[in-house]
Amino acid sequence: MTAAPPRRIRLTKQDRRAQLLAEATLQIAHSGYQGFTMDGLAKASRLTHAGVLHHFASKKELLVEVLRHRDELDAAAALPDSAIPSDPAGLRAVLDALVERNFRQPEIVRLYTVLSAEALNPEHPAHEYFRDRLQQIRRLIAGSLALPPGIADDFAVDYLSFMDGLQLNWLRDPTIDFLGRWRDFADGLLARVDRG
Repeated sequence: MTAAPPRRIRLTKQDRRAQLLAEATLQIAHSGYQGFTMDGLAKASRLTHAGVLHHFASKKELLVEVLRHRDELDAAAALPDSAIPSDPAGLRAVLDALVERNFRQPEIVRLYTVLSAEALNPEHPAHEYFRDRLQQIRRLIAGSLALPPGIADDFAVDYLSFMDGLQLNWLRDPTIDFLGRWRDFADGLLARVDRG
C-alpha cells in the first residue's frame, strides 16, 4: 500500500507569502541565489511552481522581497520607535541590539554574506539593493551622530567594515567570540565619538 502524499495546508494569502519568504530565506542562505530554484521552493512548501508564482512573479522579485522583509524585521527589533538615538549611549544600545540579533540568527547572517558577495557582480539582481542599502545605512548612522560629517561617515564605515569581516570569519569559525569581539571594538569606536 502506497502512502498518500502529504496534503497541502490551506493558508491565507498573507500567511502563505510569509511561509514562502521564510523557506526561501533558508534555501538562499544555504545555496546562494544561483543555487536557489523556484521549483525547490515549491516542493519544500508543498505547492506547485505555478502556486509559488501566484505569490511572487519571479525569482528576482522573491529575492528582493526576502531581503526587504529581513531588513524590516531587523529595524523593528532594534529601532521600535524608528529613530537612531543621537547620544553615544543610545547609539551603542541600538548597535548592541543589532549585533546580538545577528548572533542569534546565523542563517540570516549567512544569507546576507553569501548574497552580498554574489551581488558584487553588476548583473546580479540584488546588486543595486546592496549598493543602496550600504549607502542608506551609512547615512543613517552618520546622520545620527553630532560630529563633523567626515568623522561621522568614518565612524559608519568603520562599523560596517568591522561587522562584515567579523560575521564572515564567525561563519567560517563559530568558535570566534562574536559578542566579545564586538564589545571590544565598540568600546574603542564609541570612545572616538565621546572624544568628538
